[in-house]
Amino acid sequence: MKHSGNLCRGLVIAGATCLAMMTAPAVLADDAAPLTITIGEAVRHMKMPHEAIPYGVPASYNWSKKPVVQDINAAARNFRSMTGWGQIFRADGTEPISLRVSLRNLRTYVLTTSGNLELVQSENSFDGAQFETDYKGNRHTQADIGRDAQGNIAVTTNPFAAFHFWPTSVRAAIDPQAVRGVIVTLEAKLDPEPGSTEADLSKRLVLSVGADYWLAMDSEWDNYRTNLGLGVGRFEYVGTQWKCFTMTTIDREDARILATAIQC
Repeated sequence: MKHSGNLCRGLVIAGATCLAMMTAPAVLADDAAPLTITIGEAVRHMKMPHEAIPYGVPASYNWSKKPVVQDINAAARNFRSMTGWGQIFRADGTEPISLRVSLRNLRTYVLTTSGNLELVQSENSFDGAQFETDYKGNRHTQADIGRDAQGNIAVTTNPFAAFHFWPTSVRAAIDPQAVRGVIVTLEAKLDPEPGSTEADLSKRLVLSVGADYWLAMDSEWDNYRTNLGLGVGRFEYVGTQWKCFTMTTIDREDARILATAIQC
């Protein structure tokens, strides 16, 4: 994904958490606790079309109608860092209004070639900007980013732009030859103005998450010479309750891995 490379950062893998393989089903938690989802559910979402088409994305883009996993070889290209990210669009065909969206718990997991699942990013602070919906030329303007009543990052959307965001902290350092798959998760919900009705809010905005490889921890964006997109997750509607959004490059894995439950 295109963005200002001097802003997009992630968490160092030296502090990675190796997760035990759990088999609990995905459940909804209370408003304060993070949601959980199984890896298999994230894989299933990658095989489904978007819930709605993101406004302004050219039909020629391979992620305009469905999730994609990019065919890249990070080991051969020597890309040694990565980050998860997200993007919010108005749903195509809807009235152009601005809404406020709360964001929390962006997590990036790496499934290693040895079979371990490592948490390499866990972030609640985000940078971002309002980009032109085709991302051409990396053109962007400042976004209206603040905090909601619970202290979560919240952004007021621009109906004619894409809000593209990423973790504030440094990127995650990786050994590209040890990466077997990547999973990105994020929680988001609408933060409605007082007096808003369901008709005002329903099926207006769509959000997806994804991830990029970067040549180095401090590489700046240079027209895809310093970063490569791993994939774009399914665009789903943002509602008034916390919802888990995912992207994964994992496809066919054994039942134990697909049944693993992770925090969103």
